[in-house]
Amino acid sequence: MMRQKALGIIASFALMASIFLPHAIAGQISAPDSLPIQAKGMYIWKLWSADGGNLSAVISKLKSVGVSWIVIKMGDGDSYYNSPNHSLYNWATPAYGSMDSVVSIFHQNGIKIFAFQYVYGVPHHWNSSGPTESDVANLTLDVKNIDGLIIDAEIQYDTLANRVAAATAYLDTIRAYHPNSFLGLTAWARINGHSTFPWTAFLGGVNVNMPQTYWAARPTTPQNELYLMSSQFTSATQTWVSQGDTEAAKPIMPLGQGEYFGYSNDVEPGDITGFCDLSQKTYNYAGVSLWEYSQIDSPYVWSEYTSAWAPTSVRQETGEPVSYSLHQNYPNPFNPSTAINYELSASGRVVLKVYDVLGREVATLVDQDQNAGPHTVYFDASGLASGVYFYTLKAGTYTSTKKMMILK
Repeated sequence: MMRQKALGIIASFALMASIFLPHAIAGQISAPDSLPIQAKGMYIWKLWSADGGNLSAVISKLKSVGVSWIVIKMGDGDSYYNSPNHSLYNWATPAYGSMDSVVSIFHQNGIKIFAFQYVYGVPHHWNSSGPTESDVANLTLDVKNIDGLIIDAEIQYDTLANRVAAATAYLDTIRAYHPNSFLGLTAWARINGHSTFPWTAFLGGVNVNMPQTYWAARPTTPQNELYLMSSQFTSATQTWVSQGDTEAAKPIMPLGQGEYFGYSNDVEPGDITGFCDLSQKTYNYAGVSLWEYSQIDSPYVWSEYTSAWAPTSVRQETGEPVSYSLHQNYPNPFNPSTAINYELSASGRVVLKVYDVLGREVATLVDQDQNAGPHTVYFDASGLASGVYFYTLKAGTYTSTKKMMILK
């Protein structure tokens, strides 16, 4: 996997990166064009046994809660669950014909479906022959219309002797066969204590970082856990960028704890509301998810998750639009593309332009009428030189300008 190294320009822009990155990482986290995830998601460890394997019941529950995407387990190391004599295959094939059909059913109900695979960093963990760990990832992404793969890497990669090489080889093999597929990483929520984990090797090859922000398992509060997660990734990302690993700066979408799952404390009333509200309104993450569907049995958890993550463009209590807002682009610094999010309180003419440090216009991203609500624009700076640029949003009487940095 190619790792872009910014050499001579690092010294010139290190200070700028330290200024811009904290707000970008801990603040507005926008998803690039290839990121299909927003708002609320849900992990389902064993889809074949959730609600007794009744897919209609699962979908009905997810829709009632407002979940728009799910993540199901389809692999553990070199064990591919969607193959004969495995539980997922044995459930899906007789009931629905194939996993292709299961994916189609979710899509017909407006729910995107991603797989996750637990990885160990070795070709064969359970079997000495047959498909490798990388093969399982590619077989998963071969399922027709599946929306992507989430890589679950944990303790094994903290201690694996060749962890960087193993993570790089695994991702390179996936990208060789599925160069445009959506990939995510779900791993530790805290970098402190996991300094040996191959963070840049994984984050450099995925589209989104989904830290396991399990506050009750610590135990602590959602507020404290999100703060520690965000601040540690902000600090680490600054270091990675300063060292040239710019591709490791990825959007964050935290995976929260939905229920007690075998150790430490239970999730308390108010925790889910706090987790979602902070993620949406304080950290401006693109979405959240919960672990895990079949383990959540407290009515207040389902109730709070149902009410959480209201549309940012409408005030629930009055129905009136919120004020205009222009967010920091993400990632920042970036190469070659970045996302810019903004909200409009009223429909009308919108102009969004990019300027260099001399005030010369270098790109017009928007110049058209747009409806009220949230919007995302993607800026490709492939033809521009490294340096500081400014982007300005004009809508009605509202005008706002922010800085961005191209780092090649």
